[in-house]
Amino acid sequence: MFWKKAPTPSEKEPPPVSAAPTASDDAALDTVASLLKAFGEHAFDTDNVTALETRAECDGWAKRITVGEGKTGEDGERKAFRRDYAGVRRFFTAQRTHEREFVGRSLGNLREAVHAFARCLTTTLGEDRAADERVGAQLGKLVGAFQSNDFESIRAEAEGIVTVVQEVMAKRSESQKRMLLELGEKISELREELHEVREKAALDQLTQLFNRSALDAHLDRVADLAFLLSSSPCILMIDVDHFKKTNDTFGHLTGDDVLRRVADMLVRNFLRREDFVARYGGEEFVVVIPDSSLHNAELRAERVRQSIEELVINSPKGQVQVTVSIGLACLSSGDTGASWLARADAALYEAKGGGRNCVRVAREAGAAVPSLVPAGGSRPPGPRSLPPASRRLA
Repeated sequence: MFWKKAPTPSEKEPPPVSAAPTASDDAALDTVASLLKAFGEHAFDTDNVTALETRAECDGWAKRITVGEGKTGEDGERKAFRRDYAGVRRFFTAQRTHEREFVGRSLGNLREAVHAFARCLTTTLGEDRAADERVGAQLGKLVGAFQSNDFESIRAEAEGIVTVVQEVMAKRSESQKRMLLELGEKISELREELHEVREKAALDQLTQLFNRSALDAHLDRVADLAFLLSSSPCILMIDVDHFKKTNDTFGHLTGDDVLRRVADMLVRNFLRREDFVARYGGEEFVVVIPDSSLHNAELRAERVRQSIEELVINSPKGQVQVTVSIGLACLSSGDTGASWLARADAALYEAKGGGRNCVRVAREAGAAVPSLVPAGGSRPPGPRSLPPASRRLA
């Protein structure tokens, strides 16, 4: 016989049993999910995909990879979960390819502008060289006429040199005007592109506030100038309370909405042009008030805390209650931008450890006191020791 007899049911091999995930498998999945979330966190707007859309897509794939997707059979019965590894590879590859092409096109535009500068200069130098050669040739004829002592020839060549020089000067003037016009247009285009790139580099994509790198540079500038100008700048470090719980309960899209609404409320409360509002990272924000008394800074901190507490944020899973904790520090003698921020951070730690939804003021390095702000305006007396901020409360 040329075929093999089909095995009877009793002879069939049992279906393979999938091995239980090991600790190394879990670690690998967590690593992939973390990479996807980090990729989404640092996404940027391209010509057809926003950074927010990319982040949501990355968060979705991270969840599908770690939790898996359930499949339902024809009988409606729930079957085993599966992880779409091929799908996440396709998504990641396509997204990176698109971003690379977008960046390549953007750099190409800048390169073209630089090449335009080079073409203008090369053309002008070439025209100048040809004109100089023409003037030189005419001068040579004039010298020859002088050597011949022929008056009529000298007169004719002298008139010729005058005519050539006039023509060259007129043409050079037109060429320079044209070159200046072209260069002016290219400079305007470059200035707009570079301004847009600089703004995007300094802004946080989600909240449109200044980002961490812009904040670090601003703090150093304010600290350096404060002592020269005898000003008294203050800094607020603001943390959204229980933000991880908000994300877990209402989802990351609602969490992003909370951050945007808090950012908007900060901008509304710090409208002065000199006030500087930035997203420090995650759910933390920083406000730099360039010149203010401690009393006024406390009042403004308390006002923004109350405004955020009154926010009404609706989500598909219900209303979200948002509160913030605030650490306040005024610049002290000898502070750098980093040490100034660290003291505000220590005051924030005190606020979170003291029950959250409150303001704490850093008096000096290693000390903080409760906020002012009951309606009567009296401040609880005396500083108290601040525990070392070895870790941040969630």
